[in-house]
Amino acid sequence: MRQLDELKFLWNYAFEQRQRAWKLKKESIGYCTQCKSLIEWRSNDCGGIGPVYSHVVQECLHRLDRAFKSFFMKIARYPHFKSEVTSLTYPDAYNGSVAVYDGRNGTKRLHLSKIGDVPIQYDRQLPDGRMKTCTVKREGDRWYAVLTVDVADIPMFAVARPYNPVGVDLGLGSIAAMSTGKTVRAPKFFRRSERSLRRAQRKLSRKVKGSNRWKRQKVVVGRCHAKVKGQRRDFAHKLTTGWANAHDLIAFEDMDVRPLGMGMHAKSIHDAGWGILRQMCAYKMQRSGGAYVEVKTAGTTQECSKCGRSADPPLTLGDRFYRCLCGHAEDRDVNASRNILRRALEGVRQGMPELTRVERVANTSPSGRRAVSVKREPPAAKEVAF
Repeated sequence: MRQLDELKFLWNYAFEQRQRAWKLKKESIGYCTQCKSLIEWRSNDCGGIGPVYSHVVQECLHRLDRAFKSFFMKIARYPHFKSEVTSLTYPDAYNGSVAVYDGRNGTKRLHLSKIGDVPIQYDRQLPDGRMKTCTVKREGDRWYAVLTVDVADIPMFAVARPYNPVGVDLGLGSIAAMSTGKTVRAPKFFRRSERSLRRAQRKLSRKVKGSNRWKRQKVVVGRCHAKVKGQRRDFAHKLTTGWANAHDLIAFEDMDVRPLGMGMHAKSIHDAGWGILRQMCAYKMQRSGGAYVEVKTAGTTQECSKCGRSADPPLTLGDRFYRCLCGHAEDRDVNASRNILRRALEGVRQGMPELTRVERVANTSPSGRRAVSVKREPPAAKEVAF
């Protein structure tokens, strides 16, 4: 898409302007300053950035400004020049710049301001509510439109007495160890596809960059990554749906995956998809009327799930079996999952604010027995991504 190329040029131009102002004059240029100059830039480039929808252009400058703020807050790396931009965002889709409707021949169409009508496919109806944003992105040779709709929140209940709770400990050998004693083996989709991906990447490196063959091979590489992503999400959907249907409370650790994703096991951690599992469990438990809880990570691996005694000496990563002086012995990950469940149930009984769950109305628990519920007042409207 030509507009993505224009946004790439705008990003690089604005980024260079910030760097030049600091190196020559020691001045810091922010979003407001560059946004004031945007009118002049668009008027002088009528054939380039001018035809792009104005709010899409402003959102591009917003992204650059957020990238610098994240760097100064030490939560992201320093921004860089972009070789390509793969997405654009309409930040105010409610004003008529974005619309979804059925065409004359029965095909569904998405209207984008300054772009036109684009045929689309989707498998479920849009929820009734105010459309807020629309992000059009490209992944390989496929295009996606992500719509954010503001809808009224569903009434929420708090499950005070879960009948079939479960604790889940995420890992690498077993992607999930459950307090019931079951373990789920890690599928390792990226590891399985690594050989074909390596071949495709090697072919890409042999092409002349920018040539037609290079562009075609780049699409092949993108398809390999898209296949792995689709396999991982499909596996996570099936796994978390089964958990949501079988349990009325699911407990996880509140660990931060980002630092772990930059260590020696980064590839395996990203391939496991810990964040996707937790994210899917959160909203699926909300739909099914259950509870999603995150507890503190410290000590879950080192404590005995039966007597609470800490391991002495402490377990290392090579110790995959837990043995306690009280005679308790079981798999290390299963032991940790039972500690997670115990902490979650203690927090629910004590009504700790940091253990507030996301639930919705449910007359009976997934196991068929009636759950004791306490009604809450429905909160204000929220955003959900479609």
